[in-house]
Amino acid sequence: MSQRATHVDDVVLSQGGFIMKMSASSVDTPVRRDVTYYTIKPGDTVQSVAGRYGLTLDTLRWANNIADVTSVVQGQRLVVPPVNGILVKVQPNTLLSGLAIQYHVKVQDIIDFNLIRDPDHLKPGTMLMLPDGVGPSLADPGVGKKTIRSVTWSRFGQQVTNYTITYSNAPVTGSGGKFPYGYCTWWVAHKRYVPWSGNAWQWWYNAQQFGYAEGQVPMVGAIMVQGISWASPVGHVAYVESVNGDGSFTVSEMNYGGWGRVDYRTIKSTAGLDLLGFIY
Repeated sequence: MSQRATHVDDVVLSQGGFIMKMSASSVDTPVRRDVTYYTIKPGDTVQSVAGRYGLTLDTLRWANNIADVTSVVQGQRLVVPPVNGILVKVQPNTLLSGLAIQYHVKVQDIIDFNLIRDPDHLKPGTMLMLPDGVGPSLADPGVGKKTIRSVTWSRFGQQVTNYTITYSNAPVTGSGGKFPYGYCTWWVAHKRYVPWSGNAWQWWYNAQQFGYAEGQVPMVGAIMVQGISWASPVGHVAYVESVNGDGSFTVSEMNYGGWGRVDYRTIKSTAGLDLLGFIY
């Protein structure tokens, strides 16, 4: 008696010894690791674009430095990360340990997702995806803002500082950790996790003790630290909101223009700021 041939191309043997038909859904989908781009079309919103790619709204805002989702216009090109989390550009002084601490991810997760072969020698200019990383608070600074003044002053005939200040009238709520409300330290600790203590100028040295990377290049989410000066005997700290195409950068801060008052300062030159640097 002849036997009917059985095709087993699409079956697997289970742990219990039973033959089971493979489901298409049981096959692992390749992880998307490439950064893509999307151009805003009529009717698009930041929320709809995020949903199109299966991303959270925060992930898309972090990747594109979007403070006000209503400011995105038709024709604008958005960076689309491969997965939820934080997309960062490697700087000459970037350390994986610093990124892991700042964005609350594991170093090994960064290495695995980005297929990094030599973690100690990152290539400046390349992009790193920090899967499930947590970025800065995204409260909309566009609400209640009012531009007050532009400041330009000179010393010995040379421009020392040039910046614009935009004061916010929006109410501030939330926590600043161990720091007292109304001061610059409270505001920065309100914007991102700060494990150390001390006056503003001491943050530069205290952050080193906690393993945070530091440098002289402004980066989104970094802490700008100014040393002791005639204007502030305890120094000053601010939070970097954006790095702009013209080389300037914008910080948010408290107690620069008055106790408990928040402003957004776009800095075109750091000369004369008694700048110690940036904590990443």
